[in-house]
Amino acid sequence: MDMQFHLDNILPSLWLMLMGMVGIFVVMGIILLAVCLLNRFAGDKQPPEDGSVKGTIE
Repeated sequence: MDMQFHLDNILPSLWLMLMGMVGIFVVMGIILLAVCLLNRFAGDKQPPEDGSVKGTIE
């Protein structure tokens, strides 16, 4: 197999790699934002004052 190294392909390859890494960080940011919003709106509920838990058998 004949391998050839073309210097003119380095910059397009680096640009493509940069776009892929930016895409990964954008997706991670969207997931982080979704988790933060879910924690804010569906956070821990306070238990009732009398100590009873709904749906338990005593």
